[in-house]
This record gives sequence, C-alpha cells and structure tokens, in this order.
Amino acid sequence: MALFALVPLAVCIYEIFSLIVPLKLPAWVKILLSLVLLSGLAKNFVYRRTADGFELAELHYTMTLALSVIFNFVVAVVFMLLVKDIILLFWKILIRSPFPSAQASTIVFAIGIIATVYGTYEGLRVPDVKRYDVNIKGLGRELDGMKIALMVDIHADILTDRNFVRVITDKTNALEPDVILLPGDFVDGTVKARYSDVEPLKDLRAKYGVYGTTGNHEYYYDYNRWMVQLEEFGIHIMQNESVLITSGDSRIAIAGLPDPTGGQMGRTGRDIAATLKGIPEGVPVVLMDHQPRFAPENAGHNVALQVSGHTHGGQIPGIYWLVKRFNNGFVRGWYDLGSMSLYVSPGTSQWNGLPMRIFDPAEITLFTLHAEEGGN
Repeated sequence: MALFALVPLAVCIYEIFSLIVPLKLPAWVKILLSLVLLSGLAKNFVYRRTADGFELAELHYTMTLALSVIFNFVVAVVFMLLVKDIILLFWKILIRSPFPSAQASTIVFAIGIIATVYGTYEGLRVPDVKRYDVNIKGLGRELDGMKIALMVDIHADILTDRNFVRVITDKTNALEPDVILLPGDFVDGTVKARYSDVEPLKDLRAKYGVYGTTGNHEYYYDYNRWMVQLEEFGIHIMQNESVLITSGDSRIAIAGLPDPTGGQMGRTGRDIAATLKGIPEGVPVVLMDHQPRFAPENAGHNVALQVSGHTHGGQIPGIYWLVKRFNNGFVRGWYDLGSMSLYVSPGTSQWNGLPMRIFDPAEITLFTLHAEEGGN
C-alpha cells in the first residue's frame, strides 16, 4: 500500500517541476496549481488495509469526481512530459540553444486538459453494444443463433452508481440474450455501502440463466457476503464448475474459473481440469476466466471460446503497453489460440482508481453463436 501512494506522489513531484515550474505564470499561481495537482492524490489515501482486504472510504460523489478529474490529468500528462523531457535532453546535446520550456509545457498543459475532459467523459458514459458473430465447432443446429451477452468489470462504486447499473441492466435485457455472463469485478465496496448500486443486476434475464465468476476485486471487499448476495440476485457464481445447456440434441457448456487472487488469499483456487470434468466429449465449452493471461493453458483443454476482462482494454495509450506486459500479451479484442478463440472485453464500466478512457470505449458485448466451421 505504501507503493500505491508513493509512486503517484513521485509522479506529481516530477510534474510540478517539469510542467508547472516552466510556465510563465506568477509564483502564487504556480503554487496553487501545484497544490491542486497534489490534491488529486487524496483518492490514493482513502483505501485502507483490513483483515479481509481493502476498504474504500465513502466520499461524496462531487468530491470523488473532482479528485478523479485531477488524478486523471496527472496520468494523462505524465507520458507527454516524458516525451517532452527526452526531446529536451537531445535538444541540449545536439542543438545547444535555449529550449522553449515554457511553450512546451503550455502545449502539454493544454493537451492534458483536453485529454482529461474527453477521457473522463468516455470513462463515465453508458457503454454501447458491440456485436460479434462467432463460429463454434461442434455446436448443434438447435443452438445455432444462440445469443450470449457479456458484462464485465462493472466496478459498482460511488461513480458507477445505481442509475448507471440500472441502465446497463436494461440495455442488456433489451438484447434478449439466451445467456448472460459476468466474469468478475462486480463491485468496489462493502455490501452495506454498495448494495443499492449492485441491486439492479437482480433484474437481469436470460433464457438459460445468468452466470458469473469472481474477479480479483471480489476478494478485496466483503467477499463472503458478496458471494451470498450475488447468488440471491440470481447470478450463479461459478468457481471451478460448469453447466450444460441443452436444446433438442444440441448441447453447449458454460464454465467458470475463480480469479487466482482467491487461491492467493486462502480461498478457492483456479482448477481448469476440475472445471471441465464431466463435460461430455465433443460438447463445445464457453469459459469465463476473469484474467486473460491463462488463456494458453485453457486452450489446451478443448475450450471453444474464452471470455475475459480485467485489463480494461489498457484505458489510455502508454498504460496499454504496461497492461499488455502483465497480461501475457492479451489486452483487448480477439485472439486466436488454435482451436480456442479468446475475447478480452475492455469492460462495461470504469474503475474508481482511474475513471478514464482514451480511444478505449467500454462496451456491453453480444455474441451470436453459429454452428458453421471457420473463424470469427
């Protein structure tokens, strides 16, 4: 947790000297801007460690949004400042004339404001529906045209509140899906604090059921109570298990793995062999696995389609490459792993830690399955 606070603090100090100090402004304005920049770090101190995980302090919506916008700005400009300072270094070595630091900082400041406004709006808006036709080998004709809706990384919290969750619930139901999948990261906060925000999910409706798995955030807040509560909302949380869906002579399996964070915290660990045990040979499998990095392992177990989240699509340029590094190269969209297709959703909402998206819109995903051979 110390690292969680110290790294942003170091970034802010760097930005004060690289962005604010060179500006042609009165000293008192620079001091004020520096204090505003530092105030964005306040959000990083409202998380505290508890016996069961993390607890998020309940701030007012307006205060949370204001601090989020400032922190979003801090993140938005850091990569531009690094580029600016690399240019400065080569400028001093090769050109050896005064570098226009004030003008460069002004440009970065202006672009940063535009990027922050756009990115915050994109992070908080209701997502569109993204539709895909997916060919599933071995799918019987009775299930040809089966529709699966995917929502992941909802992260219900102060910003992703009841109204937002209500809208995405209604929007998903309007698709008339046969199955709804929610592979993790439902909420940030305790049942007491966030019950009302998550409650609209109880109205999700699908012909063959609503299924979910745990994400890493499920283990940070009130794990035991949320597992019970989500089941009471009609979401069957699958942990190393599968169900068979049958229509006439056609069958398909829906399976789910718990997030590996569970095993690390002494709870149920992921077990792909146990998850698929009992599924008849030749029955295609749609697998929920919150983190996409285990896809190569899953592909070796005759899974037809894996759906994941966790990465948030990278969120913004720059962070994308870090996300890719820590997720086995899987960040967003479709990946072909031999006989298995992997789809990594950018998420259906945002995470309070960085409620921002640049060129990375959230989505509700609708897959229409087809029996034809071939790719996606």
